[in-house]
Amino acid sequence: MEHAEVLGTLTEFIREKVLDSAGVEVLPDTPLLEWGILNSLSTTALVVFIGERLGVDVPAERMVGRNFRDLDSITRLVLELENDVRESELGAL
Repeated sequence: MEHAEVLGTLTEFIREKVLDSAGVEVLPDTPLLEWGILNSLSTTALVVFIGERLGVDVPAERMVGRNFRDLDSITRLVLELENDVRESELGAL
């Protein structure tokens, strides 16, 4: 997956499933945790969404604030995890 594709998918999820105010602008660097956009329940829903929609499982040890600070951080996490899976699959060959 490409950065822009993952970022767009995550942004759409946040706008449609997490925000309850129409017209709220969420940018890649919007501080999601600091502004209370993400909390424990919405973060759990996001992690489930990432697994189901993007096919990337987020291990518990990676569910830390710095990885969910903003949409850019979450996008980087998803791409790193996807890359880790790809490398381990190639190593198994």
